[in-house]
Amino acid sequence: MAKPRSQRLEVVLAVAERKRREAERYLAEAQQRVEQGERGIDQLQQYLGEYQQQYTQVGQQGMNIGTLHAQQSFLQKINSTIQVQEQALVQARDQLQQVRAFWQQAYAKEKGIEELIRKARETEVRQADKQLQQEIDERSQHRRPQYI
Repeated sequence: MAKPRSQRLEVVLAVAERKRREAERYLAEAQQRVEQGERGIDQLQQYLGEYQQQYTQVGQQGMNIGTLHAQQSFLQKINSTIQVQEQALVQARDQLQQVRAFWQQAYAKEKGIEELIRKARETEVRQADKQLQQEIDERSQHRRPQYI
């Protein structure tokens, strides 16, 4: 005898659950990359501010041209690194949005399958009840009266 539809759908649900868990893992990783990028930029900007303050203090005391060029070059490298990190952060945020959309689809699919299974079970119960009622009705028709 074939398995009821609800049991066959359980296999599909297991696959959907696995895909949703995988999507959750990707989502967590993408969120972590965004947070790391934000922290990295904050640290670089803080370092840049501290270095600019030191540069200003040393500049007020006077410095030779070689030191001045080296300091300016270093400030430029920090600014360049911040720009690169900001571009990477934009990409990480875009990827996070894509992964979030993937997770939402996987979640919706899983919930849809759960609802389908619930409805299939309700239908199976109604059919079983209907069949049982038919059997009861048939037996009651074939029953001999006790007075004969």
